[in-house]
Amino acid sequence: MSLSILDLFEFLKIDTTSAKGKGEEGAKFLLDYMREKDINSELLKGKSKNPYVYGEINVGSKETLLIYNHYDVQPVEPLDKWNSDPFTPTEKEGKIFARGVADDKGTLMMRLQTIIELVKEKKLKINIKFIYEGEEEIGSPNIVDFLEKYKDTLKADYLLWEGSGKGSDGSPEIVLGVKGLLYVELRYRTTKDLHSMYAPIIENPVWKIIYFLRDLRSPNGKVNLEGFYSKVKRLSEEEIKYLKGNKSEMENALGQKIQSNFIEKLIEEPTCNIDGIQSGYTGEGSKTVIPSYVIVKIDFRLVPEQDPNEVLRSLEKKAEAEGIEVIPLGRVKPYRTSIESKIARELISSAKDVYGINPVVLPNSPGTGPMQSFASILGIRQIADGIGVDYAGSNIHSFNENIYKEDYFLASNWMKEFVAKLSVGIT
Repeated sequence: MSLSILDLFEFLKIDTTSAKGKGEEGAKFLLDYMREKDINSELLKGKSKNPYVYGEINVGSKETLLIYNHYDVQPVEPLDKWNSDPFTPTEKEGKIFARGVADDKGTLMMRLQTIIELVKEKKLKINIKFIYEGEEEIGSPNIVDFLEKYKDTLKADYLLWEGSGKGSDGSPEIVLGVKGLLYVELRYRTTKDLHSMYAPIIENPVWKIIYFLRDLRSPNGKVNLEGFYSKVKRLSEEEIKYLKGNKSEMENALGQKIQSNFIEKLIEEPTCNIDGIQSGYTGEGSKTVIPSYVIVKIDFRLVPEQDPNEVLRSLEKKAEAEGIEVIPLGRVKPYRTSIESKIARELISSAKDVYGINPVVLPNSPGTGPMQSFASILGIRQIADGIGVDYAGSNIHSFNENIYKEDYFLASNWMKEFVAKLSVGIT
């Protein structure tokens, strides 16, 4: 394999921190790189500041694989925590350190270089489309508008998501979906702050919310909303078979004790989580006061086939009875590809061939992403995440982000095997 680490390094040197309005230079780098390699490519404009980078290789196949990645990165602060400059790629003890090397520039470049190699070797038997986003790290706020605008351009049979590398036990990881999300703000107000001596006769908004939250979620984690669990799609025996995880490593990473069936719960269980509470006096010393307002931010992580709009309506009904205002701040539907699908089967088979072990296969990530938007707008029913360069210690979104150099080349071998297997039977 003749993948160029130097090309990756040049890409990593470019600051594409979307939260700070940067990224256009990174998009231009990718456009020029693809054109130099004779890939038909262009910048596609949407409502976003950072353009989408599109590329296409047509080999005359009846089927097409769309490859999605993002070129933007998270902010690097705090800088004093880094052992080297985050935008100066550094090799040390078999690892490459740089912002974005694990999420997501390393995987992006590895996949792109691998496809270029397959073209050179005349081994590419399926059409390829590349789409690179520059706003993923700020929540992809314009992705739906973009997909609607370019749905004919992005038409494909399969979609390979941004890239999951190795799990906590070192096995290659495949993810077939994402959880959905409902993010809301709860508000309750009275007319003004009052002296706490009036507590026997005056309603305190904080207690009001505390009682509501206590009723909303039981101590065992059960969410008490009408119809909340009625559509939850439970895991099959085949899906459970590929779940693996190292309990002690996960406990070390989280800093807390966890249940032995943590992997199943992470994947299968919908949740209600309090993100923050704001009210009253929290300054230095004491102030005896009955606060006039309380604001609570809550997120619900949802699993297939839950609908965030239905959950919102149920929450609004419960809150309205208590005079509590509900303000929706974000809604994302969950998505899951069948483990029996062709893309899943070939990802699993190719991972076994390259790594010599069974992969970890997560029916859906514990986190959230816009997979369902791609599925519903583009009509792609087979979407999967895998063939990434990261590992459990990559420090994604943190300081000293890194990958093992060896994993870059191993993932490339996985990519080649996967594309070859996906192409079997296609003319």
